[in-house]
Amino acid sequence: MSLADARAIQPKLEAVEADIEEDTRALGNIAAWCERFTPIVVLDPPEGLFLDITGCAHLFGGEENLCAEIVTRLHAQGYSSRAAIAPTPGAAWAFSRYRKPIGKPATLRESLQASLEQPEGWKADLAALPVEALRLDPDAATLLRRLGLKAIGQIQHAPRSAFAARAGERAMLRLDQALGRAQEALTPRRPAPPVFALRRFLEPIFTADAVLQVTQDLCGDLIEKLDIRGAGVLRAELVLFGVDGRDRVIDVNVSKPLRDVKPLMRLFREKLNIVSENLDAQFGFEAARVNVVRLAELNERTRTLVSVDANSASAETISSIADILTSRLGAKRVVRPQIHEEHVPERAAGWRSVLSEKEAKSVKPPADGVQRRPVRLFSPGQQIEVMAGVPDGPPIRFRWRRVMREVVCAEGPERISGDWQKREKTRDYYRVEDKQGRRYWLYREGLYGENEVSPRWYLHGLFA
Repeated sequence: MSLADARAIQPKLEAVEADIEEDTRALGNIAAWCERFTPIVVLDPPEGLFLDITGCAHLFGGEENLCAEIVTRLHAQGYSSRAAIAPTPGAAWAFSRYRKPIGKPATLRESLQASLEQPEGWKADLAALPVEALRLDPDAATLLRRLGLKAIGQIQHAPRSAFAARAGERAMLRLDQALGRAQEALTPRRPAPPVFALRRFLEPIFTADAVLQVTQDLCGDLIEKLDIRGAGVLRAELVLFGVDGRDRVIDVNVSKPLRDVKPLMRLFREKLNIVSENLDAQFGFEAARVNVVRLAELNERTRTLVSVDANSASAETISSIADILTSRLGAKRVVRPQIHEEHVPERAAGWRSVLSEKEAKSVKPPADGVQRRPVRLFSPGQQIEVMAGVPDGPPIRFRWRRVMREVVCAEGPERISGDWQKREKTRDYYRVEDKQGRRYWLYREGLYGENEVSPRWYLHGLFA
């Protein structure tokens, strides 16, 4: 009815302008709060949620106890809600909105587990509901009522062709989804973790020591599940569910697949030491869950020695050090060298995060054992003064850092062309050795006669 008619009936009626954005935000907050019961929560705007409680109900004393607890606790927060449990999302949607409460708040009387003798009992309850319970379009539901089809049971066994011609193909799909004949794809608000472990507490916990003990127990549960999968953790997060309805999330990353409680706890302990001051337990935490956000297959290859250059250090040792540093300093501040596909020497190497999933490219030593590139490079190259026998020939002597150095042996040139799009000049590299046996990597930038400016010489690196 119009607002004027409503106020004529109830003069003290309070009317507030609807705020769709605020309603959406509130629904998102309720969905985040519901993640303490199951990690799979699906938004059904403007006023509904789907919770997949498969494998979670036993943690709360059964399906009916879980349903009653959600409704009761939402009511304590000031929300009026109705909930139902059913084998299909469509049936749960219908029961929660159109079925009269029986016993506990809107709980399905004959759940899938409790109705072994009559496994199809919930379908009989669904057949008694009005056609609007199928989530039909208003026009389709109105048309069916005009035809005298008011209950789902009246169209449940009706000829599909005639029913689809009047109500549309979508109506038939909704009917099949509610009865479990067709699958209904639901998208969780957050991707469901492949592996997780959940613990609820009889009394809220407040201290960091209690959180660490619970985290250790949860990690132990995770390792058992990862052993079955033959996988290891790459990224995990600890979710602490506060009594105040807010969640605290602490995540850790590792560089190599990990499947051991001690190193995983070491990372969580480092993170908790950093965020403990800002954790703000307030009324305490009533539940905790550890999610494996990303995992990877753990095979024997990851347990072998890294290489001869690693000085017999195992992959686990290097990874554990990198993980601890990452937890303390951040993922972007702990890096390792990486080789790039670039012919320009200063751009042929760089850095990447230790948590990067890219495999580092290895460089095979030359077959003759002669090192073509120096161990140390200057970036950019340091300009030097050179004297050569002929303009395009190797240097005879050069001055670097105010010291004149006599060349006794030179090898080259090795020509490296620059990027023509960036108008880079051509370089001619020489490997030279002075009288003291020190070896240098020099290059001449530019060619004689290319322009009026004479080419310049630079020292780019030192050999060991």
